Amino acid sequence: MILDQDGNPVSGDISNAALTVFVLGEEDRVPLELRVNGDGSYSNLQLYPQSYTVWIEGPVDGPGDQNVDLTGDPVEHNITVTPYLVIPEPTATVSGGDLEVNYEITPSQGHTAEERVVLVSSVAKVGVNTGNGPRWQTRQETLGSNSGTATVTLDSELLEMAEERGGGNLHIRVAARSDQTTEWNYSVPIAIEAP
Repeated sequence: MILDQDGNPVSGDISNAALTVFVLGEEDRVPLELRVNGDGSYSNLQLYPQSYTVWIEGPVDGPGDQNVDLTGDPVEHNITVTPYLVIPEPTATVSGGDLEVNYEITPSQGHTAEERVVLVSSVAKVGVNTGNGPRWQTRQETLGSNSGTATVTLDSELLEMAEERGGGNLHIRVAARSDQTTEWNYSVPIAIEAP
């Protein structure tokens, strides 16, 4: 798991390599890249039993290179980082034809939230580049501050696609970009039943 300084998962976006764990074996020349999932996990169960150097890159301040020995039993290796922007899991409720999303974004020292959005999608692994297509729908609302309640209108196209392709759920997460990077920090995604 990738964890923040308080022990909470740091979410990645599996659709891009913005938050990536690198694993370099003793005799390897090119590191293996493991993308961080939306729940903060990363894994590879097929590594050769040897010693590895592990590090993380993305919109986080990481601990630097770490040595992980895989010559014995399987290893669970957590990496504690300081995200540029800490975004706890949002909460959401449906009110009439709208979705109200409560959110909070806390910048780490030296960072300011340059862009902030809430994403509501029929896609379980929604990211800022998910967009719309013939088999999915996503709504993206710009957030004006680092905390509050965002209102997203639930239109018929989004609800139909959530029913047809999203398992009857809407998938919600908050994303923000620090003024120090082009990459986005994310909240852990949540799912609620589409009305």
